[in-house]
Amino acid sequence: MAKDVLKNWLNKPLTLWSASKLLLAAVAVWGVIACWPKPKVPVRPVILLINHYPFTPQDTYFYKQANPFGFLLGIPKRENLDPRILRLELAEALGRNDFLFFIDQEGGSVNRLKQFFPQEKAPSPAYFGKLAAKDEESAAQEAYQYGLSVGKKLKELTVDVVFGPNAEVLPEGEDYLFRSRYYSSSPQIVKRLADAYAAGLAQGGVIPCYKHAVGASGLNKDPHLVKQEALYSVQEIREIFLPPFQNASRWPFLMTAHVLYPAIDVQHVSTYSPAFYRFVREELNFNGLIIPDALNMEAADQDAFVSVSEQMNKALAAGADVVIPFFNVDANPAWILKELEAISPAYVKRLNKKWSALRQEAFFQEDFSKENPQNSF
Repeated sequence: MAKDVLKNWLNKPLTLWSASKLLLAAVAVWGVIACWPKPKVPVRPVILLINHYPFTPQDTYFYKQANPFGFLLGIPKRENLDPRILRLELAEALGRNDFLFFIDQEGGSVNRLKQFFPQEKAPSPAYFGKLAAKDEESAAQEAYQYGLSVGKKLKELTVDVVFGPNAEVLPEGEDYLFRSRYYSSSPQIVKRLADAYAAGLAQGGVIPCYKHAVGASGLNKDPHLVKQEALYSVQEIREIFLPPFQNASRWPFLMTAHVLYPAIDVQHVSTYSPAFYRFVREELNFNGLIIPDALNMEAADQDAFVSVSEQMNKALAAGADVVIPFFNVDANPAWILKELEAISPAYVKRLNKKWSALRQEAFFQEDFSKENPQNSF
């Protein structure tokens, strides 16, 4: 029956009226298709670099499709980049303004602020440690004031999160690399100074992110070039290296290193170890977002991996919440997008749900500008 009706309709001569109706119907169908809401690109659990600047239309399209959780500023070095303008450009490209700007600012050799404030002087953590050996109270106050100054400057630049303080204890007895990046070999002094710097950052207007939990990664090796193994017992980790991280749970972010801790997991580097993430969360009572250090470091390398997406998924499956893949500045954007799109939807959904819940917690309701520094550390 329906077939006969359609056949008769098609065999009718095409009049101006019927042609008009066909045209109107086609336009209506096209309009519905054009206006149909397109699937929204999910916020992916990655922190990306700004590899090219100023943006080309291709860059704008790339960031819109990548839609990362946040961006790491200061790498690569770009003196002509103003984070305040960059934020506006990215908000327009992404169609959202709730992404985060992260930056490393430990002081000393890790002084990203100098790109934006050329006269910025950044005393190293070791400087405060030497002061603390003579007068711990004065050193803590000075570390707090330095954090406050850094926090205010970064707040002005619209930076959200600082990867700092470095709360690792410097092991004694050897000539360790990057000694100036450590406050002290005393857990008590490291804790006092790290907490003071964190309190200053917070009152200045940015969020501190303690690193690199659980400590014990100062192993006289450069983690960018060599894999690391910490041969400490669980008791030693608890007694020596964990105390400076006790207040890390006050903040919503925590950074970990890439270290093999045989006492925790004899097989997997911390970044890919479910046992390690459980240990960190239980020992520190930490419910926020855990971010491993950059995945391009040799210490994070796993020979079995054949792609960046496998690395990211492996870390996220183990217990990381957000990862920093560090794609090469010359990498093909289409290839990068393919790697990002390969992240499991389960980890994307988990991050969005967890971050939404964290934003409702007390931390984001506190007014640190009115907090008494004496009660902060």
